[in-house]
Amino acid sequence: MRTTVLIILPSFIVFGFVTLKYGSFSANKSDDVLHSRRQLQSSWVERHPDRAISDWARNNFQPLSTSPGEGNNEVYLFWHLPKSGGSTAKNIYKCLGLSLASRLKPSIGKYEENDIIAFEPFGRHSGTYVNVDMTTHEGMLRAEELGLVPSGKADIIFAMEVSFAGDHLSDAQHKGRMLGLFRHPIQRLVSKFYYLQTATWEKTYRPEWKGMDIYTWATTQNKENNIMVKQLSGLKFRDTATEVDLRRAMRTIEKRLVVGLTDEMKESIRRFNIIMNIDLTPLRNQNCMRRYFGHVKGSLRTNSHPHPKLEPGSPAWDVLAESNSLDIQLYEHIIRVFRDQKAVIDSYSTSVNELNNLEVNWEV
Repeated sequence: MRTTVLIILPSFIVFGFVTLKYGSFSANKSDDVLHSRRQLQSSWVERHPDRAISDWARNNFQPLSTSPGEGNNEVYLFWHLPKSGGSTAKNIYKCLGLSLASRLKPSIGKYEENDIIAFEPFGRHSGTYVNVDMTTHEGMLRAEELGLVPSGKADIIFAMEVSFAGDHLSDAQHKGRMLGLFRHPIQRLVSKFYYLQTATWEKTYRPEWKGMDIYTWATTQNKENNIMVKQLSGLKFRDTATEVDLRRAMRTIEKRLVVGLTDEMKESIRRFNIIMNIDLTPLRNQNCMRRYFGHVKGSLRTNSHPHPKLEPGSPAWDVLAESNSLDIQLYEHIIRVFRDQKAVIDSYSTSVNELNNLEVNWEV
C-alpha cells in the first residue's frame, strides 16, 4: 500500500511529496531535502524570469531597454574582470576625459580626505581620478559613506566585485548602467597564471608560480572557480555555485549589462561609447581612438602579456574546464547576448552612417 504525505519544513517552507511504502519513508535524507529545495527554486526562476535578476542589479541599474539619457546623471559601473581587457578600457576612457573611480597608490590617492574630490594626480590632461579605492570592501564602503555616486564626481567606476559595488554604490534614486568586457574563462585563468608570475606591481603578485607547470598549478594552486556566476549571484568566493545561480547570472547579464568581448574590443568600445554618449567628433577624442585602434605601428597601448597558449582538450584545460563549467556556460550565453545587443545599441545612435564614418576616422 502506498500513501502520499505532504511534508512542511518550516525553516524555509518547502512543500514536497514523499511516498510511504510498507510504513517507512523512501526519501528522508537532508540531501534529498536540499535537492527538492533547489528544484523548487529553479521552478520559481522559470515562472518569474524578471524577478530572477539579482536584486542589486534589478533595483539599482538601468535595463538596456531604457535609452541612454533617460536616467539623470547616470554613473557607469564597469565590471573589471582581471585579464579581460579592463585595464585597456580604463586607459581609453581616461584618454577620452572621463573621471575615473578605480584605485590609486595611497601616497597620491588623497584617501585621507573626508569629501569626494576629482583631481589630476599625474598632471594636466593625464587623467582625472576620484579619491576612492574600488579594489577593497573597505574602500567601497568609504565611497558609499561619502556619497560617491550622488556627488557626480565620477563618470565611470571600475570594480572587480561587481555585486558588492552595485549593492553599495548605486540605489533606486541613483540608477547607473553596467558595462563589462568578457573573455573565455579558461583563457582568462591561463593569462592570470602567467601574468602574476612577473607582475611585481600587483598586490596579488605570485613569484612562487614562476617555473611551475600549468597542470600542477591547475590541480594544486588555482582556487578560482565559476567566479562570474558567483559575482552576479552575490555569492562569496568560497561558496559553491549551482545551476540556479547560473540562471540568475544569465538573466542579470541579459537585462542589466552592456556586454563586450575581449576578442571584439573595437566593436565593444564602440557600443560602450554609444551607451555613455561619448562625443567622438572632437579631434582629441578621435586621436584617442586612433591611439588604441589605429594601424600606426607602435600606437596600440594595452595591458596584454604574451604567454604560451593552452590547447583545448589538454589535461590542464580539462581540469580548469571541469571546475569552471558554469562560467563557461555563462560565457557562451554572453556571446549570444553580445550578438543580440547590437541592433538595440545601434538604435540609440543618431545615425549608423555617422558611426561608420567615425570608425573610418579611427584608422586614418
